[in-house]
Amino acid sequence: MNKHLAKRALVGVLGSGIAAGICLLGDWLPSRLGYCLNITPSEPVGIYRLIEGQPNRDALVLLKQPQNLRSSVLRAYVPANLPLIKRIAAIPGDTVEIDQGGVRVGGVLWPDSAPLSRDRQGNNLRPYHFGVYRVRISELWVMSNNPCGLDSRYFGPVSAGSIISRLIPVATWSSTFAAQILALAYALCLAGIAVIVATSIVSRLNALITMQTESSRC
Repeated sequence: MNKHLAKRALVGVLGSGIAAGICLLGDWLPSRLGYCLNITPSEPVGIYRLIEGQPNRDALVLLKQPQNLRSSVLRAYVPANLPLIKRIAAIPGDTVEIDQGGVRVGGVLWPDSAPLSRDRQGNNLRPYHFGVYRVRISELWVMSNNPCGLDSRYFGPVSAGSIISRLIPVATWSSTFAAQILALAYALCLAGIAVIVATSIVSRLNALITMQTESSRC
């Protein structure tokens, strides 16, 4: 393998690692910027701003992924450290009932909340245990406004401490095509940043090796 191919291979490996590292930052980047990007169908695709405020019922929030056994359903769809965008459906003291027909909070059915047995790719989905629950202190039930959303109907209640911030939409799009374009733009941007950083690192390493080689010849 010549030096040019070796350099390109190193850039590719580093770029992939940097891209993965950016994903592992989780909520750090949105928290610093004050904005986050949603490219999932749980809520309208677009840009959201982080705001202060109590996580009241029906509030749109950015939250850390739950870590219970039931939350493993998320791992096939999003990296473990990436935060979620959901709506708070139930707060401490509320009564939640979940069955094949959907999730009811205080007897009121949450729209499009019937748990699915399979996702769009045909993979099995396991709903949370059917029954009636009293939301405990420091717990919340979070839902999405999409029949295919992954939320408390599958992983149950989440810790109130997992809430990062409330959100308000800045610019959103409801069309599937717009969502695909935004997702592609996000992926290309992420890949571009990773390649630029990796190229810079490799170039500096190459320059350092060249300088050391020339010094050893003197």
